[in-house]
Amino acid sequence: MRQKVGIAIAYAKKAKVYLLDEPASGLDPLASNELSELLKKLAAEGATILMASHDIFRVREVCHRIGILKKGTLVKELRSEEVSANELEKLYLEFMKN
Repeated sequence: MRQKVGIAIAYAKKAKVYLLDEPASGLDPLASNELSELLKKLAAEGATILMASHDIFRVREVCHRIGILKKGTLVKELRSEEVSANELEKLYLEFMKN
């Protein structure tokens, strides 16, 4: 509920920038899907959204640009249309193994 309330407050204030850390954590599938749709809508309206998440499939679905961090260092950056969700998962796992 804390995630939902925080996002609702920012949305109500018509924020132009959203900094989200694992925003779908603890959400049921329906709420997670609604969150994805809201984030897409906000981005289409010009909001900037920076999201940290381990949910690779949600990231691929929602984000325009994706960065993979390892120990605080950006090791890969790509556009979401350049990679499928399965390819992104494999890429992520490759970086995390080494």
